[in-house]
Amino acid sequence: MNILESFKIALSSIWNHKVRSILTMLGIIIGVGAVIIIVAIGEGAKKQIAEDVFSTDKNAIELYYEPIFSEDETEFYWNEPDLTTEDLEPLQDLPGVKSIIGTNQGWGMMVHNEEQSEITITGIDEHYLKAKDIQMLEGRPFNARDNEGMNRVVLIDSVTRDHFFKDGESAVGEIIDVDDNPYKVVGVYKSTIPEEWLQMDGFMSGEMLMPRMLVSMMFGGREVENVSVIADSPDNVTETGYLVADTLTANKELEDGMYSINDFSDYEAELEGFYTTITLFIGSIAGISLLVGGIGVMNIMLVSVTERTREIGLRKALGATRGRILLQFLIESVTLTSLGGLIGIGFAAGVTFIASQLLPFTAIISPVVVIIGFTFSAFIGIIFGILPANKASKLSPIDALRYE
Repeated sequence: MNILESFKIALSSIWNHKVRSILTMLGIIIGVGAVIIIVAIGEGAKKQIAEDVFSTDKNAIELYYEPIFSEDETEFYWNEPDLTTEDLEPLQDLPGVKSIIGTNQGWGMMVHNEEQSEITITGIDEHYLKAKDIQMLEGRPFNARDNEGMNRVVLIDSVTRDHFFKDGESAVGEIIDVDDNPYKVVGVYKSTIPEEWLQMDGFMSGEMLMPRMLVSMMFGGREVENVSVIADSPDNVTETGYLVADTLTANKELEDGMYSINDFSDYEAELEGFYTTITLFIGSIAGISLLVGGIGVMNIMLVSVTERTREIGLRKALGATRGRILLQFLIESVTLTSLGGLIGIGFAAGVTFIASQLLPFTAIISPVVVIIGFTFSAFIGIIFGILPANKASKLSPIDALRYE
């Protein structure tokens, strides 16, 4: 008898005792399903918190100015150095740098066609859209001449377009008014405002992009207020950020301060460790049901050996070796637990899908956890199937044939 035939016999035995088999597999199903569900919800929550607390762009990191005070200084007031386009250009050529983003901010009242709304204004250069991977929907992006010439041109996001331009009216080429100053709309880009904000009742404020030097002139701020580094890989974003910060500090010849980065890697590591500990703890509790399920499998296989004593004696009388009998019952045990594992995986997939619809984040099923869950369920079948299989293989054919 080969392994395929043993497998067919195992399936036949499970099918002939459907209710008993399902009840036996229940512990395995719940155990595998619970472990996958817990890990999936934990991974989803961890990812959501990391994105909310830290950054949604793993390649980006922001620079900030950190003043240095002497021991006898008591006033905590300082002037942050003025940054210009000329200060940022040398940073673009540093190793590991994909792009350097310099922005400034403004806020104004936009008026068009008797509609008005307060709007956030970000000053950018011609590299911003590509570096941030922002999608243009209509018109054109800014070019170097727009920034250098302080052209009165703007880009509006899709939220602003939909609010001010109704019934499919094109916004490109239209003149709008911001704080009593006219500007020409040269393009529309896909809004970067979080979806949950857009769904809030009464939320109307959109976004607008202007040439950075124009924002500085119109709102009286510095040309560059915020600097972000886009690294060429998420793996070296921290090292690249520190390199850019140190280079900028050296280039500006600062003595009473320095540039640094918001390095959240330590906090992310702590969050990772916390969630790993919690997941392992809760997952271990759920894993107890796998052991309970394994005990159930062992019990039902012992019952099966008793029920099939005459069958075992007949096979031995026909020449079946002890190893063949042992293998037959091990295969039946592994098949039973493996089927339970597969059903548990399907159960977990259904629950995580429903949970993702109800929770404020998406549960993430890890393929590694699925493979481990299935493998462990099969391993449970081997461990708890050895005793019944060994008992069956040791039966004397004469005693077995006499068994009633």
